[in-house]
Amino acid sequence: MNKPVSNPTQPYRGLIAGYTEAIRASDLKANIGFLFVMFMMLPVLYNYTRFPSYLPISIVLLPFLIVYLCLFIVLLPRYPKRGAKNFLVSRNLTPADFENVVETEDSIEQLKLRCAVLSDILWWKTQFLRAGLLLSIVCVFVTLFLLYYVWLT
Repeated sequence: MNKPVSNPTQPYRGLIAGYTEAIRASDLKANIGFLFVMFMMLPVLYNYTRFPSYLPISIVLLPFLIVYLCLFIVLLPRYPKRGAKNFLVSRNLTPADFENVVETEDSIEQLKLRCAVLSDILWWKTQFLRAGLLLSIVCVFVTLFLLYYVWLT
């Protein structure tokens, strides 16, 4: 039932499309995470005057700021050095800069390199997204504990 692939570049193009879609999905998750952390942080900021005196607001907000930093790193665009000759990023590009791109066919080596670069980008995005979302779950419990403390006093 396995038919030979007529185009040897087709599996790599499928991988590139999958990596690109996964990178976009991780960006969407990071944007949703920003909103979630903002909504978690508002009750803490509203009630910070009722917290114990030995617990400064900067210590309470530190985990939230770390989550923001992790989610911001997920959203930063990455322009890797490997494979950069085929990925032009400049402010003053003209259509003439892309003439040889249209004429050349993607080689299997270029597609393998592009897959490796996208895989590396996705790996780092996933690591920072996991760290940020796990820390935000911890922040939920800290927020609940602090609001419970405020409610009791």
